[in-house]
Amino acid sequence: MIDNVFNSVTRACSTIAAFWAMALAFLILWDITGRAFFNAPFDGTIEIVANSMVAILFLQMPYTIYRGAHLRTAVIYQNLNDYGQRTIDFIVALLGIWFFYSIVLGSWGDMIIGWDVDEREGEGSISVPIYPVRTLLVVFAGISLISYLILAWYALTGSRPPRED
Repeated sequence: MIDNVFNSVTRACSTIAAFWAMALAFLILWDITGRAFFNAPFDGTIEIVANSMVAILFLQMPYTIYRGAHLRTAVIYQNLNDYGQRTIDFIVALLGIWFFYSIVLGSWGDMIIGWDVDEREGEGSISVPIYPVRTLLVVFAGISLISYLILAWYALTGSRPPRED
């Protein structure tokens, strides 16, 4: 049950990130076309794209982790027995838990300050709010942390997460 819900939520977030990336491609096209043909670029493209890339990455991260679709060197892993694979999976999960816990802990204060001071980037005709991106980073680092907690549980119990290949 939890697997299905977690998988569905993280898949939906990954889909949102894909559409967001497509929207950025159109924004960049609009900016280039406006700059080249009408001498009227889209103001704030650089700030929007820079902040969106971070958000897109963190939206896609939990689903990628949970599915096991991240990059992995399989030369040694494939030649290990079940216990060896589970040991590596558990160590990787512990490192992932530590990494994302550190991101959540380290980013929490900046997120709160960003909301308090209405943190923005860019000058002139457009300024892009930064605090929503900081919030996405904290929330989806937390969800990535949960992904690794679930994978650590699977490694300890010897079961495998459901894969949709």
